[in-house]
Amino acid sequence: MRRLLLLAWLCCFTIAAYGQAQRTLTLQESIDLARASSHAAEIARLTFDQSQWNYRSYRAGYRPSLSINGSLPGLRRSIESLDQDDGSVAYVERNSTFGSANLAISQPIPITGGEVTLSSGLNRITNELGDIGFTQWQSAPLLLRLTQPLFQFNEIKWDRRTEPMRYELAQSRFVEDLEDIAIDITNRFFAVYLAQMNRDIATFNAAVNDTIFTLSQGRFEIGNIAENDLLQSELALLNAQSDAASATIAYQAALQDLKLALDLPYDADLTITPPIAVPPLEIDPDEAVAQARRNRPDFLDLELQSVEAERELTRAKRNSGFSANLSASYGLNQSADAFGFAYRDPLNQQQFNLTFQVPVFRWGQGKAEIEEALARQQQIARTADLQRKELDQEVYFEALQAQQLQQQVGIAAKADTVATRRFEVAKNRYLIGKIDITDLFDAQREKDNARRAYIQTMQQFWTSYFTLRRLTFYDFTRQTPVTPPLR
Repeated sequence: MRRLLLLAWLCCFTIAAYGQAQRTLTLQESIDLARASSHAAEIARLTFDQSQWNYRSYRAGYRPSLSINGSLPGLRRSIESLDQDDGSVAYVERNSTFGSANLAISQPIPITGGEVTLSSGLNRITNELGDIGFTQWQSAPLLLRLTQPLFQFNEIKWDRRTEPMRYELAQSRFVEDLEDIAIDITNRFFAVYLAQMNRDIATFNAAVNDTIFTLSQGRFEIGNIAENDLLQSELALLNAQSDAASATIAYQAALQDLKLALDLPYDADLTITPPIAVPPLEIDPDEAVAQARRNRPDFLDLELQSVEAERELTRAKRNSGFSANLSASYGLNQSADAFGFAYRDPLNQQQFNLTFQVPVFRWGQGKAEIEEALARQQQIARTADLQRKELDQEVYFEALQAQQLQQQVGIAAKADTVATRRFEVAKNRYLIGKIDITDLFDAQREKDNARRAYIQTMQQFWTSYFTLRRLTFYDFTRQTPVTPPLR
Protein backbone atom coordinates (compact mmCIF):
# COMPACT_ATOMS: atom_id res chain seq x y z
CA MET A 1 0.00 0.00 0.00
CA ARG A 2 2.83 2.39 0.84
CA ARG A 3 4.48 1.65 -2.50
CA LEU A 4 1.25 2.49 -4.36
CA LEU A 5 0.86 5.78 -2.48
CA LEU A 6 4.49 6.66 -3.14
CA LEU A 7 4.10 5.84 -6.85
CA ALA A 8 0.92 7.97 -7.08
CA TRP A 9 2.67 10.88 -5.34
CA LEU A 10 5.62 10.65 -7.73
CA CYS A 11 3.27 10.63 -10.74
CA CYS A 12 1.45 13.73 -9.49
CA PHE A 13 4.73 15.49 -8.82
CA THR A 14 6.01 14.62 -12.29
CA ILE A 15 2.83 15.87 -13.96
CA ALA A 16 2.92 19.10 -11.96
CA ALA A 17 6.58 19.63 -12.75
CA TYR A 18 5.94 19.00 -16.44
CA GLY A 19 3.04 21.44 -16.44
CA GLN A 20 5.33 24.12 -15.01
CA ALA A 21 8.20 23.34 -17.40
CA GLN A 22 9.94 26.39 -18.69
CA ARG A 23 8.88 27.51 -22.16
CA THR A 24 11.21 29.51 -24.35
CA LEU A 25 9.82 31.38 -27.35
CA THR A 26 11.43 33.28 -30.19
CA LEU A 27 9.73 36.24 -31.83
CA GLN A 28 8.37 34.15 -34.72
CA GLU A 29 7.22 31.38 -32.38
CA SER A 30 5.36 33.96 -30.29
CA ILE A 31 3.65 35.33 -33.39
CA ASP A 32 2.71 31.84 -34.60
CA LEU A 33 1.32 30.94 -31.17
CA ALA A 34 -0.74 34.13 -31.01
CA ARG A 35 -2.11 33.59 -34.51
CA ALA A 36 -3.09 30.03 -33.63
CA SER A 37 -4.68 30.30 -30.20
CA SER A 38 -4.93 33.84 -28.86
CA HIS A 39 -8.20 35.60 -28.11
CA ALA A 40 -7.50 38.17 -30.84
CA ALA A 41 -7.00 35.40 -33.42
CA GLU A 42 -10.20 33.64 -32.36
CA ILE A 43 -12.17 36.89 -32.65
CA ALA A 44 -10.71 37.40 -36.15
CA ARG A 45 -11.71 33.85 -37.15
CA LEU A 46 -15.25 34.26 -35.82
CA THR A 47 -15.59 37.57 -37.68
CA PHE A 48 -14.49 35.87 -40.88
CA ASP A 49 -16.81 32.92 -40.23
CA GLN A 50 -19.76 35.33 -40.22
CA SER A 51 -18.76 36.61 -43.66
CA GLN A 52 -18.14 33.08 -44.88
CA TRP A 53 -21.58 31.84 -43.82
CA ASN A 54 -23.18 34.96 -45.24
CA TYR A 55 -21.50 34.24 -48.59
CA ARG A 56 -22.64 30.63 -48.48
CA SER A 57 -26.18 31.84 -47.84
CA TYR A 58 -25.91 34.13 -50.85
CA ARG A 59 -24.64 31.29 -53.06
CA ALA A 60 -27.42 28.99 -51.87
CA GLY A 61 -29.99 31.59 -52.91
CA TYR A 62 -29.20 30.91 -56.58
CA ARG A 63 -29.95 27.20 -56.32
CA PRO A 64 -33.42 25.64 -56.62
CA SER A 65 -35.36 25.62 -53.37
CA LEU A 66 -37.95 23.03 -52.41
CA SER A 67 -40.77 23.97 -50.07
CA ILE A 68 -43.96 22.45 -48.71
CA ASN A 69 -46.70 24.69 -47.42
CA GLY A 70 -50.32 24.24 -46.51
CA SER A 71 -52.86 24.54 -43.76
CA LEU A 72 -53.97 22.05 -41.18
CA PRO A 73 -57.65 21.17 -41.16
CA GLY A 74 -59.41 24.42 -40.39
CA LEU A 75 -62.87 24.90 -38.94
CA ARG A 76 -65.33 27.72 -39.42
CA ARG A 77 -68.80 27.75 -37.75
CA SER A 78 -71.28 30.58 -38.06
CA ILE A 79 -74.97 31.49 -38.60
CA GLU A 80 -75.51 32.99 -42.00
CA SER A 81 -78.46 34.17 -44.08
CA LEU A 82 -79.76 31.92 -46.86
CA ASP A 83 -82.12 33.12 -49.59
CA GLN A 84 -85.20 30.92 -49.98
CA ASP A 85 -87.09 30.05 -53.20
CA ASP A 86 -90.06 32.15 -52.18
CA GLY A 87 -87.85 35.22 -51.73
CA SER A 88 -87.65 35.05 -47.98
CA VAL A 89 -84.43 34.83 -45.96
CA ALA A 90 -83.64 32.13 -43.41
CA TYR A 91 -80.78 32.09 -40.93
CA VAL A 92 -79.09 28.73 -40.86
CA GLU A 93 -76.00 27.29 -39.23
CA ARG A 94 -72.94 26.86 -41.45
CA ASN A 95 -70.07 24.47 -40.65
CA SER A 96 -66.97 24.35 -42.85
CA THR A 97 -63.77 22.38 -42.64
CA PHE A 98 -60.90 22.92 -45.05
CA GLY A 99 -57.28 22.01 -45.66
CA SER A 100 -54.58 22.37 -48.32
CA ALA A 101 -51.07 21.19 -49.21
CA ASN A 102 -48.67 22.48 -51.83
CA LEU A 103 -45.23 21.28 -53.00
CA ALA A 104 -43.14 23.80 -54.96
CA ILE A 105 -39.68 24.05 -56.52
CA SER A 106 -38.50 27.60 -57.20
CA GLN A 107 -35.52 28.81 -59.20
CA PRO A 108 -34.45 32.48 -59.45
CA ILE A 109 -33.24 33.81 -62.81
CA PRO A 110 -30.18 36.00 -62.05
CA ILE A 111 -29.90 37.52 -65.53
CA THR A 112 -33.44 38.86 -65.63
CA GLY A 113 -34.31 39.02 -61.94
CA GLY A 114 -37.37 36.81 -62.36
CA GLU A 115 -38.37 33.48 -60.83
CA VAL A 116 -39.69 30.18 -62.18
CA THR A 117 -41.80 27.95 -59.94
CA LEU A 118 -43.01 24.40 -60.53
CA SER A 119 -45.67 23.28 -58.05
CA SER A 120 -48.29 20.67 -57.27
CA GLY A 121 -51.17 21.20 -54.83
CA LEU A 122 -54.34 19.75 -53.37
CA ASN A 123 -57.25 21.49 -51.59
CA ARG A 124 -60.26 20.07 -49.74
CA ILE A 125 -63.31 21.81 -48.37
CA THR A 126 -66.45 20.48 -46.62
CA ASN A 127 -69.49 22.71 -46.25
CA GLU A 128 -72.66 22.07 -44.22
CA LEU A 129 -75.29 24.78 -44.67
CA GLY A 130 -78.45 23.86 -42.83
CA ASP A 131 -79.58 20.53 -44.22
CA ILE A 132 -77.36 20.90 -47.28
CA GLY A 133 -73.83 19.48 -47.19
CA PHE A 134 -71.09 18.69 -49.70
CA THR A 135 -67.38 17.92 -49.93
CA GLN A 136 -65.18 19.22 -52.74
CA TRP A 137 -61.61 18.34 -53.78
CA GLN A 138 -59.53 20.54 -56.04
CA SER A 139 -56.17 19.43 -57.42
CA ALA A 140 -53.40 21.12 -59.41
CA PRO A 141 -51.14 18.19 -60.37
CA LEU A 142 -48.71 20.44 -62.24
CA LEU A 143 -48.38 24.19 -62.45
CA LEU A 144 -45.53 26.17 -64.01
CA ARG A 145 -45.43 29.84 -63.03
CA LEU A 146 -43.17 32.69 -64.20
CA THR A 147 -42.89 36.07 -62.50
CA GLN A 148 -40.72 38.62 -64.24
CA PRO A 149 -40.11 42.29 -63.42
CA LEU A 150 -39.64 44.42 -66.55
CA PHE A 151 -37.56 47.61 -66.78
CA GLN A 152 -36.84 47.43 -63.04
CA PHE A 153 -33.73 47.37 -60.90
CA ASN A 154 -32.25 43.84 -60.88
CA GLU A 155 -31.09 43.23 -57.32
CA ILE A 156 -29.87 39.71 -58.07
CA LYS A 157 -27.69 40.85 -60.97
CA TRP A 158 -25.90 43.42 -58.83
CA ASP A 159 -25.50 40.98 -55.95
CA ARG A 160 -23.55 38.75 -58.31
CA ARG A 161 -21.02 41.58 -58.67
CA THR A 162 -20.82 42.78 -55.09
CA GLU A 163 -21.12 39.64 -52.95
CA PRO A 164 -17.99 37.89 -54.32
CA MET A 165 -16.10 41.15 -53.76
CA ARG A 166 -17.37 41.32 -50.18
CA TYR A 167 -16.26 37.75 -49.54
CA GLU A 168 -12.82 38.38 -51.03
CA LEU A 169 -12.59 41.52 -48.91
CA ALA A 170 -13.52 39.52 -45.80
CA GLN A 171 -10.74 37.04 -46.56
CA SER A 172 -8.25 39.89 -46.91
CA ARG A 173 -9.47 41.51 -43.70
CA PHE A 174 -8.91 38.21 -41.92
CA VAL A 175 -5.30 38.15 -43.13
CA GLU A 176 -4.99 41.80 -42.11
CA ASP A 177 -6.20 40.97 -38.60
CA LEU A 178 -3.53 38.25 -38.34
CA GLU A 179 -0.89 40.74 -39.48
CA ASP A 180 -2.13 43.18 -36.82
CA ILE A 181 -1.59 40.40 -34.29
CA ALA A 182 2.01 40.06 -35.51
CA ILE A 183 2.60 43.79 -35.00
CA ASP A 184 1.05 43.70 -31.52
CA ILE A 185 3.01 40.64 -30.44
CA THR A 186 6.23 42.20 -31.78
CA ASN A 187 5.73 45.27 -29.61
CA ARG A 188 4.87 43.17 -26.55
CA PHE A 189 7.80 40.80 -27.19
CA PHE A 190 10.32 43.64 -27.38
CA ALA A 191 8.72 45.29 -24.36
CA VAL A 192 9.63 42.12 -22.44
CA TYR A 193 13.09 42.10 -24.03
CA LEU A 194 13.72 45.74 -23.07
CA ALA A 195 12.34 45.24 -19.56
CA GLN A 196 14.50 42.14 -19.18
CA MET A 197 17.53 44.09 -20.38
CA ASN A 198 16.73 46.96 -18.00
CA ARG A 199 16.51 44.45 -15.16
CA ASP A 200 19.82 42.85 -16.08
CA ILE A 201 21.47 46.25 -16.48
CA ALA A 202 20.10 47.45 -13.15
CA THR A 203 21.22 44.25 -11.38
CA PHE A 204 24.66 44.50 -12.96
CA ASN A 205 24.96 48.18 -12.10
CA ALA A 206 23.94 47.48 -8.51
CA ALA A 207 26.71 44.86 -8.22
CA VAL A 208 29.28 47.14 -9.85
CA ASN A 209 28.29 50.13 -7.70
CA ASP A 210 28.50 47.95 -4.60
CA THR A 211 32.08 47.07 -5.52
CA ILE A 212 32.87 50.72 -6.29
CA PHE A 213 31.38 51.88 -2.98
CA THR A 214 33.41 49.30 -1.06
CA LEU A 215 36.55 50.43 -2.89
CA SER A 216 35.70 54.08 -2.27
CA GLN A 217 35.35 53.44 1.44
CA GLY A 218 38.84 52.02 1.55
CA ARG A 219 40.26 54.93 -0.42
CA PHE A 220 38.47 57.44 1.76
CA GLU A 221 39.89 55.86 4.91
CA ILE A 222 43.45 56.29 3.63
CA GLY A 223 42.72 59.78 2.29
CA ASN A 224 42.96 59.13 -1.46
CA ILE A 225 39.48 60.54 -2.25
CA ALA A 226 37.32 63.26 -0.78
CA GLU A 227 34.14 62.63 1.18
CA ASN A 228 32.11 64.02 -1.74
CA ASP A 229 33.30 61.16 -3.99
CA LEU A 230 32.43 58.66 -1.25
CA LEU A 231 28.93 60.09 -0.89
CA GLN A 232 28.49 60.15 -4.66
CA SER A 233 29.38 56.45 -4.93
CA GLU A 234 27.04 55.60 -2.04
CA LEU A 235 24.21 57.56 -3.67
CA ALA A 236 24.87 55.75 -6.97
CA LEU A 237 24.65 52.41 -5.14
CA LEU A 238 21.32 53.30 -3.52
CA ASN A 239 19.89 54.51 -6.84
CA ALA A 240 21.11 51.33 -8.56
CA GLN A 241 19.46 49.14 -5.94
CA SER A 242 16.19 51.08 -6.32
CA ASP A 243 16.40 50.82 -10.10
CA ALA A 244 16.96 47.06 -9.86
CA ALA A 245 13.81 46.60 -7.75
CA SER A 246 11.72 48.77 -10.10
CA ALA A 247 13.12 47.04 -13.19
CA THR A 248 12.19 43.63 -11.79
CA ILE A 249 8.58 44.69 -11.30
CA ALA A 250 8.47 46.27 -14.77
CA TYR A 251 9.82 43.04 -16.27
CA GLN A 252 7.14 40.94 -14.58
CA ALA A 253 4.43 43.33 -15.77
CA ALA A 254 5.68 43.20 -19.38
CA LEU A 255 5.96 39.40 -19.21
CA GLN A 256 2.40 39.03 -17.94
CA ASP A 257 1.23 41.36 -20.71
CA LEU A 258 2.84 39.06 -23.28
CA LYS A 259 1.31 35.96 -21.64
CA LEU A 260 -2.13 37.57 -21.81
CA ALA A 261 -1.72 38.24 -25.54
CA LEU A 262 -0.54 34.65 -26.10
CA ASP A 263 -3.38 33.24 -23.95
CA LEU A 264 -0.91 31.49 -21.64
CA PRO A 265 -1.60 30.78 -17.96
CA TYR A 266 -0.70 33.49 -15.49
CA ASP A 267 1.83 31.24 -13.74
CA ALA A 268 3.42 29.86 -16.92
CA ASP A 269 7.21 29.84 -16.76
CA LEU A 270 8.02 31.78 -19.91
CA THR A 271 11.30 33.12 -21.24
CA ILE A 272 12.08 34.69 -24.58
CA THR A 273 14.94 34.35 -27.03
CA PRO A 274 15.41 37.73 -28.73
CA PRO A 275 16.53 37.93 -32.36
CA ILE A 276 20.25 38.56 -32.63
CA ALA A 277 20.14 39.97 -36.16
CA VAL A 278 17.79 41.16 -38.85
CA PRO A 279 17.24 39.23 -42.07
CA PRO A 280 18.98 40.56 -45.19
CA LEU A 281 16.05 42.11 -47.03
CA GLU A 282 16.02 43.83 -50.39
CA ILE A 283 12.97 46.08 -50.28
CA ASP A 284 12.23 48.10 -53.40
CA PRO A 285 9.72 50.85 -52.54
CA ASP A 286 8.24 50.79 -56.05
CA GLU A 287 7.78 47.00 -55.87
CA ALA A 288 6.19 47.41 -52.43
CA VAL A 289 3.67 49.87 -53.90
CA ALA A 290 2.91 47.47 -56.77
CA GLN A 291 2.33 44.57 -54.35
CA ALA A 292 0.06 46.74 -52.20
CA ARG A 293 -2.07 47.70 -55.21
CA ARG A 294 -2.32 44.05 -56.15
CA ASN A 295 -3.01 42.53 -52.72
CA ARG A 296 -4.08 45.10 -50.14
CA PRO A 297 -7.78 44.96 -49.17
CA ASP A 298 -8.09 48.75 -49.00
CA PHE A 299 -7.84 48.92 -52.78
CA LEU A 300 -10.51 46.25 -53.16
CA ASP A 301 -12.67 48.18 -50.70
CA LEU A 302 -12.36 51.30 -52.85
CA GLU A 303 -13.40 49.28 -55.90
CA LEU A 304 -16.39 47.88 -54.00
CA GLN A 305 -17.44 51.40 -53.00
CA SER A 306 -17.30 52.42 -56.67
CA VAL A 307 -19.51 49.47 -57.69
CA GLU A 308 -21.96 50.25 -54.88
CA ALA A 309 -22.21 53.85 -56.07
CA GLU A 310 -22.90 52.67 -59.61
CA ARG A 311 -25.51 50.29 -58.21
CA GLU A 312 -27.38 53.07 -56.40
CA LEU A 313 -27.29 55.28 -59.49
CA THR A 314 -28.81 52.48 -61.56
CA ARG A 315 -31.45 51.91 -58.87
CA ALA A 316 -32.42 55.58 -58.89
CA LYS A 317 -32.75 55.61 -62.69
CA ARG A 318 -34.85 52.45 -62.78
CA ASN A 319 -37.16 53.59 -59.97
CA SER A 320 -37.91 56.89 -61.70
CA GLY A 321 -39.01 55.45 -65.06
CA PHE A 322 -41.47 53.05 -66.61
CA SER A 323 -41.76 49.66 -64.91
CA ALA A 324 -43.88 46.56 -65.36
CA ASN A 325 -44.47 43.11 -63.88
CA LEU A 326 -45.20 40.04 -65.92
CA SER A 327 -46.93 37.02 -64.37
CA ALA A 328 -47.81 33.91 -66.38
CA SER A 329 -48.63 30.32 -65.54
CA TYR A 330 -49.62 27.14 -67.28
CA GLY A 331 -50.68 23.83 -65.77
CA LEU A 332 -53.37 21.28 -65.04
CA ASN A 333 -56.19 21.26 -62.52
CA GLN A 334 -59.35 19.37 -61.69
CA SER A 335 -62.10 19.26 -59.08
CA ALA A 336 -64.34 16.42 -57.88
CA ASP A 337 -66.57 15.35 -55.04
CA ALA A 338 -64.28 12.46 -54.16
CA PHE A 339 -60.50 12.32 -53.81
CA GLY A 340 -60.20 9.46 -56.30
CA PHE A 341 -61.66 11.59 -59.10
CA ALA A 342 -59.71 14.79 -58.35
CA TYR A 343 -56.79 13.66 -60.56
CA ARG A 344 -58.81 12.15 -63.43
CA ASP A 345 -58.83 13.90 -66.79
CA PRO A 346 -57.26 17.16 -65.53
CA LEU A 347 -58.11 20.32 -67.42
CA ASN A 348 -55.73 23.00 -68.67
CA GLN A 349 -55.35 26.22 -66.78
CA GLN A 350 -53.56 29.34 -68.03
CA GLN A 351 -52.99 32.71 -66.51
CA PHE A 352 -51.31 35.81 -67.89
CA ASN A 353 -51.07 39.21 -66.31
CA LEU A 354 -49.06 42.31 -67.14
CA THR A 355 -49.11 45.27 -64.79
CA PHE A 356 -47.27 48.51 -65.35
CA GLN A 357 -46.53 51.78 -63.64
CA VAL A 358 -45.64 55.07 -65.32
CA PRO A 359 -44.66 58.01 -63.11
CA VAL A 360 -46.32 61.08 -64.65
CA PHE A 361 -45.57 63.90 -62.25
CA ARG A 362 -43.55 63.64 -58.99
CA TRP A 363 -42.47 67.27 -58.48
CA GLY A 364 -38.94 66.42 -59.58
CA GLN A 365 -38.41 63.68 -56.99
CA GLY A 366 -37.07 61.15 -59.50
CA LYS A 367 -34.61 63.62 -61.01
CA ALA A 368 -33.45 64.66 -57.53
CA GLU A 369 -32.79 61.04 -56.56
CA ILE A 370 -30.79 60.51 -59.76
CA GLU A 371 -28.74 63.66 -59.25
CA GLU A 372 -28.07 62.70 -55.62
CA ALA A 373 -26.84 59.25 -56.66
CA LEU A 374 -24.73 60.79 -59.45
CA ALA A 375 -23.15 63.28 -57.05
CA ARG A 376 -22.39 60.52 -54.59
CA GLN A 377 -20.80 58.43 -57.34
CA GLN A 378 -18.56 61.35 -58.35
CA GLN A 379 -17.69 62.07 -54.72
CA ILE A 380 -16.72 58.44 -54.11
CA ALA A 381 -14.62 58.45 -57.29
CA ARG A 382 -12.72 61.57 -56.22
CA THR A 383 -12.28 60.31 -52.67
CA ALA A 384 -11.08 56.93 -53.93
CA ASP A 385 -8.53 58.57 -56.21
CA LEU A 386 -7.14 60.59 -53.28
CA GLN A 387 -7.10 57.55 -50.97
CA ARG A 388 -5.23 55.47 -53.57
CA LYS A 389 -2.52 58.12 -53.72
CA GLU A 390 -2.35 58.28 -49.91
CA LEU A 391 -2.11 54.49 -49.70
CA ASP A 392 0.70 54.47 -52.28
CA GLN A 393 2.55 57.13 -50.33
CA GLU A 394 2.09 55.29 -47.04
CA VAL A 395 3.54 52.08 -48.47
CA TYR A 396 6.40 53.87 -50.23
CA PHE A 397 7.66 55.65 -47.13
CA GLU A 398 7.15 52.58 -44.92
CA ALA A 399 9.42 50.66 -47.32
CA LEU A 400 12.02 53.45 -47.12
CA GLN A 401 11.79 53.40 -43.32
CA ALA A 402 12.28 49.62 -43.22
CA GLN A 403 15.40 50.01 -45.37
CA GLN A 404 16.76 52.74 -43.11
CA LEU A 405 16.03 50.81 -39.91
CA GLN A 406 17.77 47.76 -41.35
CA GLN A 407 20.95 49.85 -41.58
CA GLN A 408 20.40 51.50 -38.20
CA VAL A 409 20.23 48.14 -36.45
CA GLY A 410 23.82 47.45 -37.53
CA ILE A 411 24.91 50.91 -36.41
CA ALA A 412 23.17 50.52 -33.04
CA ALA A 413 24.78 47.10 -32.53
CA LYS A 414 28.22 48.59 -33.21
CA ALA A 415 27.52 51.49 -30.84
CA ASP A 416 26.47 49.00 -28.15
CA THR A 417 29.73 47.08 -28.54
CA VAL A 418 31.82 50.27 -28.41
CA ALA A 419 29.97 51.64 -25.35
CA THR A 420 30.35 48.32 -23.50
CA ARG A 421 34.06 48.23 -24.26
CA ARG A 422 34.48 51.86 -23.18
CA PHE A 423 32.80 51.12 -19.84
CA GLU A 424 35.13 48.18 -19.22
CA VAL A 425 38.12 50.39 -19.92
CA ALA A 426 36.77 53.19 -17.72
CA LYS A 427 36.07 50.75 -14.87
CA ASN A 428 39.59 49.34 -15.03
CA ARG A 429 41.10 52.83 -15.14
CA TYR A 430 39.04 53.87 -12.13
CA LEU A 431 40.18 50.82 -10.18
CA ILE A 432 43.80 51.88 -10.65
CA GLY A 433 42.98 55.51 -9.92
CA LYS A 434 43.48 56.96 -13.43
CA ILE A 435 40.03 58.62 -13.69
CA ASP A 436 37.53 59.99 -11.20
CA ILE A 437 34.16 58.50 -10.38
CA THR A 438 32.22 61.02 -12.50
CA ASP A 439 33.89 59.77 -15.68
CA LEU A 440 33.12 56.18 -14.65
CA PHE A 441 29.43 56.93 -14.15
CA ASP A 442 29.29 58.76 -17.49
CA ALA A 443 30.68 55.68 -19.22
CA GLN A 444 28.16 53.51 -17.38
CA ARG A 445 25.22 55.67 -18.50
CA GLU A 446 26.45 55.65 -22.10
CA LYS A 447 26.73 51.85 -21.98
CA ASP A 448 23.18 51.50 -20.69
CA ASN A 449 21.77 53.99 -23.18
CA ALA A 450 23.55 52.29 -26.08
CA ARG A 451 22.13 48.90 -25.10
CA ARG A 452 18.60 50.32 -24.81
CA ALA A 453 18.97 52.15 -28.13
CA TYR A 454 20.01 48.90 -29.80
CA ILE A 455 16.96 47.04 -28.49
CA GLN A 456 14.62 49.89 -29.41
CA THR A 457 16.06 50.10 -32.92
CA MET A 458 15.63 46.34 -33.29
CA GLN A 459 12.01 46.71 -32.17
CA GLN A 460 11.41 49.56 -34.61
CA PHE A 461 12.78 47.47 -37.48
CA TRP A 462 10.62 44.42 -36.79
CA THR A 463 7.55 46.57 -36.20
CA SER A 464 8.21 48.37 -39.47
CA TYR A 465 8.76 45.07 -41.28
CA PHE A 466 5.48 43.55 -40.09
CA THR A 467 3.71 46.85 -40.80
CA LEU A 468 5.04 46.72 -44.35
CA ARG A 469 3.76 43.12 -44.63
CA ARG A 470 0.35 44.31 -43.51
CA LEU A 471 0.34 47.20 -45.98
CA THR A 472 1.47 45.11 -48.96
CA PHE A 473 0.26 41.59 -48.11
CA TYR A 474 3.70 40.48 -49.25
CA ASP A 475 6.39 38.48 -47.43
CA PHE A 476 9.70 40.07 -48.44
CA THR A 477 11.75 37.31 -46.82
CA ARG A 478 10.19 34.60 -49.00
CA GLN A 479 9.23 36.85 -51.91
CA THR A 480 5.65 35.51 -51.88
CA PRO A 481 2.22 37.08 -51.24
CA VAL A 482 0.65 36.65 -47.81
CA THR A 483 -2.36 34.35 -48.16
CA PRO A 484 -5.14 33.31 -45.74
CA PRO A 485 -4.24 30.27 -43.61
CA LEU A 486 -5.96 26.98 -44.38
CA ARG A 487 -9.19 26.54 -42.38
